[in-house]
Amino acid sequence: MIRVTFFIDRGDESERYVVETFLPLLRALPDLQRLEAGRVIATAAGDIRARFQVDLLFEDEARMNQAFASAEGRRISREIMNNAGSGMEMVTSESLAG
Repeated sequence: MIRVTFFIDRGDESERYVVETFLPLLRALPDLQRLEAGRVIATAAGDIRARFQVDLLFEDEARMNQAFASAEGRRISREIMNNAGSGMEMVTSESLAG
């Protein structure tokens, strides 16, 4: 399983951006196994600057790559590039726990 995690902090606009802009784009992504989004309520070290966390789960890396190569995926990639470093961080990981 491959997980793509977004940490989003766009100040007071965060919730509106996530709910009205980002989640609708993500829901259109092909081969997406699961989409989870939540409001961050605490961090252990305080180093993560995030008001919201969004997780995408894919069956494997090939399906993730195919999804982001699709027209919907390219729209999301443009959105990420426009926001990376200015209120959005992205991490991709491979599950070790099955």
